[in-house]
Amino acid sequence: MSEKWKDSKTMAWACEQVNSLRHFQQHSRLHFIGQWKTRAHDIFKAWFAAHPSWNHGALAQQVLFAHIDMDAFFCSVALAKEENAHLRDKPVCIAAGKGNSDISSSNYIARSFGVRAGMYVNAAKEVCPDLQVLSYDLPRCEEVIKCLYRILFELSPDTVSIAIEVYSIDDVMIAFDTDNHETVKRYCVNVLHTLESATNCTASCGIGPNIMLARIATQYAKPNGVYFIPPQDVSGLVAQLPFNEIHGVGECTMAKLRPLLQPYLKNIDISSDDVLCCHVQKLSKQQLQRALGQKSGENFFNLCRGTDTRQVCRTGDEENRRILGKKKPSSISCSMNYAVRPLTLDDVWSIVKQLLEVVCNKMERGGCTSSGLRVTLLERHPLHPKETQKFMGRGRCVEFHIPIAFETPLKSSALELMLSQVKDALAPLLVFARQMTDEERARELGLKNDADSKIIWTVSLKSVSEVVVSDIRGMTIQATGLHAVRGAVGERKRSCGEQLALVNAFSRGMEGKRQSSVVLSSSSTDTARVVESTFELSVVAELMDCEVDEVFIEKWKKAVKEVSVRMDYTAAKALLRVAAFQCTTQAAPCDFKLRIFQDLVAYANTLLPVPVAFA
Repeated sequence: MSEKWKDSKTMAWACEQVNSLRHFQQHSRLHFIGQWKTRAHDIFKAWFAAHPSWNHGALAQQVLFAHIDMDAFFCSVALAKEENAHLRDKPVCIAAGKGNSDISSSNYIARSFGVRAGMYVNAAKEVCPDLQVLSYDLPRCEEVIKCLYRILFELSPDTVSIAIEVYSIDDVMIAFDTDNHETVKRYCVNVLHTLESATNCTASCGIGPNIMLARIATQYAKPNGVYFIPPQDVSGLVAQLPFNEIHGVGECTMAKLRPLLQPYLKNIDISSDDVLCCHVQKLSKQQLQRALGQKSGENFFNLCRGTDTRQVCRTGDEENRRILGKKKPSSISCSMNYAVRPLTLDDVWSIVKQLLEVVCNKMERGGCTSSGLRVTLLERHPLHPKETQKFMGRGRCVEFHIPIAFETPLKSSALELMLSQVKDALAPLLVFARQMTDEERARELGLKNDADSKIIWTVSLKSVSEVVVSDIRGMTIQATGLHAVRGAVGERKRSCGEQLALVNAFSRGMEGKRQSSVVLSSSSTDTARVVESTFELSVVAELMDCEVDEVFIEKWKKAVKEVSVRMDYTAAKALLRVAAFQCTTQAAPCDFKLRIFQDLVAYANTLLPVPVAFA
């Protein structure tokens, strides 16, 4: 350890906290933020059980949306304390330290001087010499945001049902099943006033006819206000809206669109803030899809016109998440990149075990097995000093990945076996010293000495050898290839027929009558079982006996309409499978049958709040 840190206080801290994942997670703002949606899910789930009246269930329709965003959250929480009351009229920021720490939040007074999140404290003090620096109070942040959640439920109007989705630690989206904007505005104003009285913290609220417009309205509401965008104002407002104010539009997106927008801009070098939605509206959907990809192109084609079909997915409601197509993750991970200073192999294995314990706990919670691991190591950039500018920070690093495949999927209880396999994979790479100099190491990896760069270089495994233990600055362990444990609680077992994608069902039907019969034996049986609890089996039997003609289409649409009213996505998918099978077995040109099937899919998706996912 450096002489710089060898005072008694720092040494005591280091002995207790270095290489400790628990300490890192307790004090890491980013970990706190990253885990919050999972925490919120558990909180809401417990509250729904304790207060059934708070659980309004899935809404039959989502008409108006309100986005509530805390104002300068971390800073507001700190300034709400009585001991900091004398600083409320001064420029204040929140950071972990006084010098080379980065700022996470600043009040509006500090922002008027040019202080922004992400700046180093010493750089911020150059533009605002009187800037006051306060520390995080994560436990109090949790108390304040939970207070907001309670207020949202407790003040909900009796005549209105709501659905709440937690977006992050400091913002939520609320859907209402009413178009009475006055009722919604009164509710939101009441929520903000009650929150301020209870916590001394303020929030802003935007209300609009869809999620995108509610987010935009929040920007007009800040700070500490409520703003409503009426449906009749959408077209004019969106046309003059800077395109980069749409959530998800960044410099990468703008760079791809600039060449396409050149005919519509007076100056191609104008700033991103001057590129308006009315400019992007001049581009066709095909142009946007070629530049941004099929999904993103279509998404931004709609958003730049003020159209947003997204729905609020209720936090704490796993069934609602499944219906709305929120897939379970295919991987889970745990990272540590602060106060990582191993000196021995035992230190490395201790870090590995701590990370694996968290990963296995997440696997157990999700009821899943893993097919392998992906270990990511951060190694000190060889041309950067061992002493980091930020105390115990990672500094500039080289990042590389080690994949580990299991012979058979492992459950969360196989922690020791996972640990053994990680040791086998890492041990050959780790050394305590190497013959080459740091300069030679940099040349070996093809690295440059860019002192101002914040890049973490990614190096392929083939080019990595002899990682010095004391140069390790961070580690991530990711469990990959997740699958549900057979028979896990809350997991519906799927048959082969149910897993078959509709597109595959259609294409396989073209291969011949024999294969079609095979599909029939699984698909028809499974379809009957899927829809049994939703509508009469006779409906399925009747459809299976029909030729695909006008009578079939009329009966099929009637059945889909009935299940769509109840938002029964399982039954809707079953009916689509019936349609897919029936189309494949008809004696007609393939293009004709495909067109009929696509029309039926389109009809079903016009009735359902969220399009059906077929895979």
